[in-house]
Amino acid sequence: MSLPRALLVALLVSAPAVVRAQTSYPMIGRVEPTAIQRGKTVELSFAGGSPGGGGGDFAGASALLCEPLGLKGEILGIEQVVRNSNRPRNPIRPARKPSSVVKASLTAALDAPLGPREIRVATPQGVSSVGLVVVVNDPVVTEADDKLDDESKGAQILALPCVVSGAIGKPEDVDWYAVPAKAGQRLTFSVWANRLENKIHDLQTHLDPILQLFDASGRELAADDNHDFADPLLSYEFKADGVYFLQIRDTTYGGGPNWTYVLHATAGPVATSIFPLAVNPGKPATLHAHGPNINPSEAIVLEVPNGLAAGPQLLALPTSKGLTTAAPIVVTALPVVSEQDDTADTPEKAQAVTFPAAIAGTLGAANDIDAYRFEAKKGIRYTFEVVSRRAGAAADPVLTVNSPRNGKLAEADDTPGFGKDSRIEWTAPDTGAFTLRLSDLHSRGGDDFGYVILARPSTPDFTLTCDPDKLNVGPGGRVPLFVQVARQGGFDGSVAIDLGPLPAGLSASPLTIGPKMTQGVIVVSASKDAKAASMLLDLKGKAETKEGAIVRSVLPKQEIYLPGGGRGTYPVATLALGVTDPCDISIEATPKTISLKPGSAVTIDVNVTRKAGFEQGVNLAVILQHLGGVHANPLPTGVTVREAGSKTLLSPKETKGKIVLEASPSAPPIDAAPICVMGHVSINFVVKTAYASEPIAVSVAPK
Repeated sequence: MSLPRALLVALLVSAPAVVRAQTSYPMIGRVEPTAIQRGKTVELSFAGGSPGGGGGDFAGASALLCEPLGLKGEILGIEQVVRNSNRPRNPIRPARKPSSVVKASLTAALDAPLGPREIRVATPQGVSSVGLVVVVNDPVVTEADDKLDDESKGAQILALPCVVSGAIGKPEDVDWYAVPAKAGQRLTFSVWANRLENKIHDLQTHLDPILQLFDASGRELAADDNHDFADPLLSYEFKADGVYFLQIRDTTYGGGPNWTYVLHATAGPVATSIFPLAVNPGKPATLHAHGPNINPSEAIVLEVPNGLAAGPQLLALPTSKGLTTAAPIVVTALPVVSEQDDTADTPEKAQAVTFPAAIAGTLGAANDIDAYRFEAKKGIRYTFEVVSRRAGAAADPVLTVNSPRNGKLAEADDTPGFGKDSRIEWTAPDTGAFTLRLSDLHSRGGDDFGYVILARPSTPDFTLTCDPDKLNVGPGGRVPLFVQVARQGGFDGSVAIDLGPLPAGLSASPLTIGPKMTQGVIVVSASKDAKAASMLLDLKGKAETKEGAIVRSVLPKQEIYLPGGGRGTYPVATLALGVTDPCDISIEATPKTISLKPGSAVTIDVNVTRKAGFEQGVNLAVILQHLGGVHANPLPTGVTVREAGSKTLLSPKETKGKIVLEASPSAPPIDAAPICVMGHVSINFVVKTAYASEPIAVSVAPK
């Protein structure tokens, strides 16, 4: 039987994964359908692949790892996709490896948190990158015919309310939907698309969706492009009964198989802004909202669930016209103080507040500046943190601390780790009255320019991140996990890192990030008889202070393939572990303890053991970096890798290497900081699988 060019033949397979060189963890490119209704069970498919070849092998998939809470799934089967083409293969590019599509069942509980949720697939090759589904309240339908709906005459008819899971699956793809409407009825259409793609591991270009509404004659009635950042929200009140046509496409008429979208269509209430934007967990809150089919004067009483994590959360508001679609609200334990009567921008008329407080306000018009007056004590450190853009608001906030006598004392715009939101740690120079002033960088304003200022006297604190977000280790193997600490409120103590319970046969090296360090490395090891397993980890850091113990969860950073070959990272909610097939290589390094004197050097000898048949290059490293960008460096201050004398690039059959460490003459003393030697195996132009030696304790002696 002859096969047409580019025909995809799907074969159901159940055989275990084939062991091969350069094993890659699966890289999810899309999840379809991309939405699930609370209380329902659906069948999903996971597919992916890597721009550099490989990454789409889900063969042997055994489990779904779902972000808590309220989601539960299981694997139903795997379809292996074989591409047949008459096109000659480019000998320079690696041969494209077979890819797979995972079929799985997913159930969302009736109280599952709303909004995008992370799911990973566990396979013998490793735990996958993150895939996303959006949990919603309304019924979900899928795009029925990607070819038929390319024209309005083939538009799929929608019964509202509903949520459509579709895709702009090919270049110049245009999806049409037919919507019956009544005279005087206001319908609202909102999209999750571009915002979902930040976590897609190797997506080179992103969908930039636009919505357009037409009448039966083809006349455009309304359009929207960027309402929720790059995603549109279109609301329209119809003048006459009839069937109308909604079009969704990319603004540049692009398309691709991984460009999925979630289109919410409703005649009900949609909250585009909420005041106050802050609530306390476990307490009722009285709110007002703006948006389609909402009376802004209506007092909305929200019973805020107990146990919600601090920060922006997506919640539906109970209005007199029914539940709204999910809208972001900032959850905080601080007392909520609402802006009164558009507080004035003068020290005398500014609204008075006392700390601690979560100050909730709105930059309600262009050029609006909100000021709050507070009393401070000399020498006391205060923390002021704005939550606005992170809560979906349109503001680009600029925060200042001002004195009536001396003017501006501190200012913050974008803050590392907080995106467009601002954060200031400030010590009062005197006892007396000061003001906080908040404005938009571009002097904009409106109902959707809400904000929350978390204001309180500073206490010792810290945040933690880790890289990578997945630990895939085979029997007898070892992998590294880098943890970084950002100190706040004058905290200068040690942080003990705890990976939590691990499957049988696995262990993790201890890590305490000392006062003179900002990061460190954990080596996770699997015994030779470790059995296949997968789980989500609960990585935490603990510190002891005068005020008591502080325990903080670690925020994982997922590797992102940037256009042009760069390596970026993006925060995700889950840290995953998988016990896989045997590793491609193992790394041994000696000595296990190193003592350096300032100005001295020492050589680490490295031996690489290759799996039978593995004959690929290996790069040795201590620092996690790519194209000159450093992502993690566990070396003590003043200690570096000296290129002269080091041998870090091993050819396909080499097994011996060395790394020379040297301490600068001014290197400060430190005792037993853990490092490891990594052996990197390239999967594509960016992705490198890292294998680790046992930990090496590095000390620097006093001068």
